[in-house]
Amino acid sequence: MRVVVQPGYERTVAAALDALIGNGALPAAEHLLDRTLHFLPRLLAEFPRAGRDFVVRNPASPRVAEAAGQVRALLGTDIELREYILDDYLVLYAIRGRVVHLLALRHHRQSGFDAGP
Repeated sequence: MRVVVQPGYERTVAAALDALIGNGALPAAEHLLDRTLHFLPRLLAEFPRAGRDFVVRNPASPRVAEAAGQVRALLGTDIELREYILDDYLVLYAIRGRVVHLLALRHHRQSGFDAGP
């Protein structure tokens, strides 16, 4: 599988890194950078369904419907929306055909995903 990093993923990873660096947590920022831009893309290229089904896990949530709508507007309706637990973060990604799209990252204490461009 090919892995594509979407602008929303880049933006949310950058924001998480900025927060860590701003709090003086440079080792944690370096760890997050490695996990989000090296480890996870390689994992999902080999095991695209390593994460759990995003919609099935949260079927009645308005935030899930909003995130799913953003992704469908971006990629089309023929997607499988999934989330992967990455340390203290959740990664939203979509599988469409033979491509994995990394969409957004959020800390587990944040609510909702911003998968927009």
